[in-house]
Amino acid sequence: MATTASRVALGRLAQEAAALAGVVRGSLGPEGGQVLLTRPTGEVLLSRDGRRVLEALNVESPTARMMITCISTHCSLTGDGAKTFIILLSALLQGLERLGKAEFSFCKNIQEREAHEEKCYGLKQISQFLMMIQMHILDHIVIQDLDKQFSSVFSAYDTKISRSAMESVLEAYFCGKVGNNKQKFLSQLSCNYYFKATTGKNQSEVLHLVDEYFAELHTTVVGLPVSSSRILNGLVLHRDFAVYCPADGDKRILIVTEPIQSALSDSGVEVVITASSQYWTSEIWITKRTEIIIKQMQQNNIKVLLSSVKQQETVHYCAKTSGISVVECLSPEEISLICRITGISPFRPSLDSIQCEITEFAVADFCQPLQLGSRRYVHIGLTKTPALQPHCVILCGPVHGVTEQHVCAFHGAFKMLRQMFTAVHLNEGCDPKAQSQYLSKAAHNSKQCTAAQQHFMEESSDSIHDQACGEQRRPCEHDARCRTFHESELDSVDLQRLYQKYNCLRETRRMDKNEFLEYSPNLYTTVENDTSRNILEQLQPSKDNCTGQRPGTLLTHKESNKSNTQSNLNSFIKVGSVVPVGGIFEILLHYYLSYYAKQCQSPNVSILCSLVADVLLNVPKTLCRAQKRNAFPQLYLKVTNALGNTQQLLTNKKSLESVSCKYQLVVSVLHCTARLLSIDLIIRIKRLPQKAEESDSEDDL
Repeated sequence: MATTASRVALGRLAQEAAALAGVVRGSLGPEGGQVLLTRPTGEVLLSRDGRRVLEALNVESPTARMMITCISTHCSLTGDGAKTFIILLSALLQGLERLGKAEFSFCKNIQEREAHEEKCYGLKQISQFLMMIQMHILDHIVIQDLDKQFSSVFSAYDTKISRSAMESVLEAYFCGKVGNNKQKFLSQLSCNYYFKATTGKNQSEVLHLVDEYFAELHTTVVGLPVSSSRILNGLVLHRDFAVYCPADGDKRILIVTEPIQSALSDSGVEVVITASSQYWTSEIWITKRTEIIIKQMQQNNIKVLLSSVKQQETVHYCAKTSGISVVECLSPEEISLICRITGISPFRPSLDSIQCEITEFAVADFCQPLQLGSRRYVHIGLTKTPALQPHCVILCGPVHGVTEQHVCAFHGAFKMLRQMFTAVHLNEGCDPKAQSQYLSKAAHNSKQCTAAQQHFMEESSDSIHDQACGEQRRPCEHDARCRTFHESELDSVDLQRLYQKYNCLRETRRMDKNEFLEYSPNLYTTVENDTSRNILEQLQPSKDNCTGQRPGTLLTHKESNKSNTQSNLNSFIKVGSVVPVGGIFEILLHYYLSYYAKQCQSPNVSILCSLVADVLLNVPKTLCRAQKRNAFPQLYLKVTNALGNTQQLLTNKKSLESVSCKYQLVVSVLHCTARLLSIDLIIRIKRLPQKAEESDSEDDL
């Protein structure tokens, strides 16, 4: 077996992520454009869907494929966020690379192998820190501070979502998927579908079924304008009638998953026929049995037979004479959907007694042929369905690429709604009362930075102007490790450093240059609980300058259990929580995460929290680039002013996005980064292993 092995370098991961981000960056936001991909076969793909574009790339690097896999997994859960995911991942890896260059300068006089081993220890330590930051810092900030800034799609007096709120969420979603031209129409179409499907039903169960069986709940028609898309009551089965017998009134429907006309013998059973008379006698018996089964269906008033297998001509003839319509060769998914929403089981003539009454059947208002474009379908309207009020959406488009793009966006919208209407439980690893002491000061301190914000806005405008003119920026003044950073590397605006300068919240720490990535034997213990406890001790904030006491301390096992029991009632993102679109969630999380970094007693965690906070601002910066010159500084000032004055965030924003989806995006990026940093060696197998012959023994090998 031929194999090759190669080391994983942080710089290589950052380059790969940057290349992937460059593919989709131009299509981010409502002002983004379409991406056109061409393949060697001549096939082209025109889309704004980040997931489709990234999955269509033929990348060879295993780590790049791993990034795309993480993005696909995230989108399968939330239905959105592929472009934002790769942009955040790229910025985070680049930030870690810059920190690594500053930190590993002490390894120049060490042998190359020892330097690499030291670097691997550091990367794995960062990977472990990122996971702990997500569980014990990020979750706590969301619970204690961000939750106060969220609004809800539900009114204060009713648990039902209003149509206007639903349209606000869906319109913002489609705006990033299909642009400004069709987003209004598709948002209204999906809103209509939601209210039709959930009328009188369990909302959570309906969204689950729509997500799971969306392929069976939609039909595409190519050659018609998008405006011809519509919603039909009932199901559209992707088959035509094998036998069609029109009937009036309610129609009983029976489902079968095996041939009604049995064979001479069951599978695996050998039948010996010694004479032709025996053969013809067997055939006559089988035919009579088939006629009896169809007659039994007629006596039970069955009008439609839905089959997952192809039936014999004898079955077609008997059904035609009995007035029973037959639809055959349905997919297992279509059969499963009908069974799920009606609550019935398939009829098995090989096991069920043909003399018993048929009790498990569905009822339909109508069952008729339907012509869509050049194809014929079966349109069936089921009644008395406890799980879902079945409706089928017909998505039209001039070409196949347009309809496929709209199908992906429509399906993703219901994934997003399913995530939005699910309570996301968070992990709160510290005492909420103690931790909230330092975090609650953020709103108070924001009131004292009006002059600093004004100065920040002026400097931001100057820096943006200098960048346009090609002027060289001066290196920023930061910690000893970060002297190699430049303003140009941080996209002309570094809010955290400006707040450090103007708010005077803490003095700049000076640390030994070997401290950040120094291998700590206490951190890598064989006992998982000890590892978590050692890291958690470094996650606590520093002593409060006013009281001289530490705002947050580790609890004993009993106290921790008691505190967690009391706080678990509120340790989740509420169902239907939303924020205005445009990077508001990222700015909020940046604000509180930066404040935590300034108060944290561990320099390692402080640096990583600062880095993650700066990375989050890449989203609003990218969205604001297509707007006026000072769009991002003005947006940041509006959000921070609202926090300081305890006002509602940007009430003039009509478009909303799901909080749980945004939270899950940040968590997925941190998990993906941690997985990438934990890779030490890539082994490529060039040839598949050969299977040993059955006759070969271990001695022969």
